[in-house]
Amino acid sequence: MEPQPRSRGDEDWAAQEQLLRVAWYYYVDGLTQDDIAKRISVSRASAGRLLERCRQVGIVTFTINSEYYESFQVGRLLKERFGLREALVPPMLDSDAQEQSRVNARLGRGGAQYLQSHLKAGDVLGMGWGDTVQQTMEGLHPDAIARVSTVSLTGGVGAYVNALRRVRVDRDAGLQDAILPTPILASTEELAEALRAETLVQQVIELSRRADHALIGIGALGGQATLAQVGYATGEELAEYGALGAVGDVLGLFYDANGDLVDLPIHRRRIGIDLDDLHKIPNVVGVAGGMSKVDAILGALRGGYLDVLVTTEEVARALLERSDS
Repeated sequence: MEPQPRSRGDEDWAAQEQLLRVAWYYYVDGLTQDDIAKRISVSRASAGRLLERCRQVGIVTFTINSEYYESFQVGRLLKERFGLREALVPPMLDSDAQEQSRVNARLGRGGAQYLQSHLKAGDVLGMGWGDTVQQTMEGLHPDAIARVSTVSLTGGVGAYVNALRRVRVDRDAGLQDAILPTPILASTEELAEALRAETLVQQVIELSRRADHALIGIGALGGQATLAQVGYATGEELAEYGALGAVGDVLGLFYDANGDLVDLPIHRRRIGIDLDDLHKIPNVVGVAGGMSKVDAILGALRGGYLDVLVTTEEVARALLERSDS
């Protein structure tokens, strides 16, 4: 059987995907034209012409225009497969297979690119838990931060807001930064219940429920789990949660492969909004990557917790493969 010719639509997708890849490598990752030429197997002159084409067609302005992320085919497929509003997939670099901190830094730049294009003056941005959330918040341009209020979705994220305060220049009148003045996990269930009863805690949680956008990380049970790194859970405890069916967590709440909440004692010590509250926030942006998180991200997608996903190319392809099985 003779191979079928490529359609004009396929050619258009391929051309736009190449432009997006080149734009990301040059403007976000800081690769040189020589580096890009070698990576995509073209001449240096061709790489230069592709970069110029990015500017001509509007893919590159001052930021990478998020509407063009659909041109990156793996992101487009991910969006369609899971019914997402957007899927942002930075093209793969060799460093993506290295330490998680480098992966998180790249994803944070991607998350910041998305939010800068979608935050409107007067919006309330809810902040979740994890390194990718912090990387994203620190990557936001001061102009984007200056026009929105922020609120923490759980306890234990005050450091993110402190980082924001260092880069704020001018604040619009009436905007605020609200922080839950608690850890994400109290030492006992009784203490957690008492803290939740505090007026200030209730006020902040009520504001977080009214957020226009939520920025969250996704935790895995293995690898470099954030909850384990900061001492809220041991490796043995995470293994126990896995034996009970958990595959990952968002906002310190553990769910199974279908995205259903797993009944665990740790949840009764947790302080923050619930998953039902998260579902009601109009735009939930998940920023997570690394192959150790594939099961956790897939569970979050199946649970419908995300409207937007920012992840690595390697993980995106794995999610598409596993969703077929």
